[in-house]
Amino acid sequence: MQQKIGHCACGAVSYRIEGEVGGVVSCHCKSCQRLHGNYNPMVVAEKDAVAITGDVTWYQSSDEAERGFCAQCGSALFKRQKKGSKILASVGSLDDVTGLTNIKNVFVEEAGAYYLMPPGE
Repeated sequence: MQQKIGHCACGAVSYRIEGEVGGVVSCHCKSCQRLHGNYNPMVVAEKDAVAITGDVTWYQSSDEAERGFCAQCGSALFKRQKKGSKILASVGSLDDVTGLTNIKNVFVEEAGAYYLMPPGE
């Protein structure tokens, strides 16, 4: 069984994903750009496979989803669907990214003009 462990910048929030995670999905939407300072690569997991320790503040970023941040340092860690069973964790918060590859780019039409998208996107 694959396990991924991550944490915020200050270490006040940590999490463990048990089981398989999906490949990396990179979101280029304006919301991710504002919340993360750039596009946001994330891994997808089942909500019940993620154990979170520490104080996470949840912000409703749309009608469909909310974002999770460390209450102490503000690190952007999670996005979860309000309905459904999925949670996404920011790849930059993972301790080890071995074996992860980008499988999809979403909201590419909102990508910043300052970086190039891979060919075919």
